[in-house]
Amino acid sequence: MKKSYFRLSLVLVSVLVMFAGCRKNKEYDENMLLGTWSATDGYSYTFNSDHTGSSGDDDGSLPFTWDLDSDELALRFTGRGQAGKSAYLTFVIKDLSGNRMEAYDQNDPSRETIIFRR
Repeated sequence: MKKSYFRLSLVLVSVLVMFAGCRKNKEYDENMLLGTWSATDGYSYTFNSDHTGSSGDDDGSLPFTWDLDSDELALRFTGRGQAGKSAYLTFVIKDLSGNRMEAYDQNDPSRETIIFRR
């Protein structure tokens, strides 16, 4: 009888660990992204309704195309590169409201939050 309880306990613990590791994706309306945002990473980002945009700082800007899939905002840069930028960047949106967005770079192991403001 003790073996049965032990096995059942192992199964229950395994199931709980599996579900605890799952990240719930939030759904965001892409129309909320449209416009120009200034970010704490030192860049500004402009999102157009035709899924094009540009990112830049004082040294110039770089065009990109973008796509929003639930809470993942993917930018594909179409220019020649920019200091600190990769050719493909994915932000995970933590929160998005009218004039403020919180996100982090999916490839940044520190998961440091970047604040975007209109």
